[in-house]
Amino acid sequence: MPDKKHRKKFNTKRYLKIFATYFLLFTALFGMIDYYIYMEFNFLYFIILAILIAALITWIYVKKGKKDHVDDVANEIF
Repeated sequence: MPDKKHRKKFNTKRYLKIFATYFLLFTALFGMIDYYIYMEFNFLYFIILAILIAALITWIYVKKGKKDHVDDVANEIF
């Protein structure tokens, strides 16, 4: 049984900052895509897609356990 000292604590604040950073990035990207395709699709689809992609990428990023420039950007924004 693993010792409680060695288990990593899940940092919710860090997760939310990184998620919000990726969500803003993908929302802006999908907004530009929607603009250049002359708003053929409902923007709600792009928001849902941005939430799903941001959650997946954030989960993968936090799971790795590294801290790099994404954390710096998230801390500067939020």
